[in-house]
Amino acid sequence: MLIKIYYIVFFITVLRSSIILRKNRFFSQNNLFVFLLINFCVDFSSEIDLIELKAIQYNYLNIFNITFFIFFYYTQIRNKLLVVLISVSTVICLYFTSHYFYLDKYNLSLGILYCLANISYSLYWIKDKLNNVTDVKIIDEPFFWISISLLFWSCFFMFRIIPMYLLDEEDKHFLKLLKDILLLVNTFIYILFYIGISKYKYIKDEISTP
Repeated sequence: MLIKIYYIVFFITVLRSSIILRKNRFFSQNNLFVFLLINFCVDFSSEIDLIELKAIQYNYLNIFNITFFIFFYYTQIRNKLLVVLISVSTVICLYFTSHYFYLDKYNLSLGILYCLANISYSLYWIKDKLNNVTDVKIIDEPFFWISISLLFWSCFFMFRIIPMYLLDEEDKHFLKLLKDILLLVNTFIYILFYIGISKYKYIKDEISTP
């Protein structure tokens, strides 16, 4: 039941993004639909066993997601050095963990890097927004909801993946519990994404109002 609710919420969010963002003039915002669609397809194909090598597809998905958010946040944060550091760290991580892409095993280093990148972007954007007050309320900013969702998800996901190989050997019951909790977290995250995407419509309406 929980997995069905998750995919329903996820799919509705993808549909919402296709309706609101398809005519958006901004590159990163317009491609948020592509990000959601690719993540949905990979996740769902894994759920229905359409792709046999599940771990490898998530390794490639992490590379795509890291790259996407580099471009997504590039114009939104003042500290370009942060983007450069994350880009360089990703290349270094891929170089030293390339063997994971030949084995059906999840790349923990890449997963942790993805989480740390999300946390860095989110915290920096929120801090910068609070230090530079504008006429637009922070809760009306699409990036606020997206940043909060990434921050919340990344913190829990690191807690979920760091001990997963140990738990797989020592405590499968607790590992299963963490997977179920992650489903709840993911469902909540895509509700936040839905709210954030809806804020783009608010911005477009404000721009079009004479």
